[in-house]
Amino acid sequence: MLPNLLQTVKRSSIPTQLIKVSTAIVNHKPVDTETPINIRASIQPAQKDKLNKDKIDWSLKYIQVHSYDQMVSGTLVSGEISINDIIVHHGIRYKSFEGTDYNDFGFYETVMEEQK
Repeated sequence: MLPNLLQTVKRSSIPTQLIKVSTAIVNHKPVDTETPINIRASIQPAQKDKLNKDKIDWSLKYIQVHSYDQMVSGTLVSGEISINDIIVHHGIRYKSFEGTDYNDFGFYETVMEEQK
């Protein structure tokens, strides 16, 4: 049996703003719509030595987000933060670019990159 780490993630979670980004085609052009949603997540600096060195910009900040929340069409359900979604942490916007499903352990992990 796998350990359920949900309680550990819940204990270290803080209120966080997740911005769901959806794209629609308007007049033959992609238009992004941002929907802010409040969730709880555990946030820590990402370990750059564990990131793909070919994919990262060393001048940017990276965070690792652990969550047990997912937003789908504005409804809170269990699951992961989607690629291209945004977290606002200490006034800095971070965009999700890599996620891992640890649902068997009770949580989801996302690596996010600072937006400039």
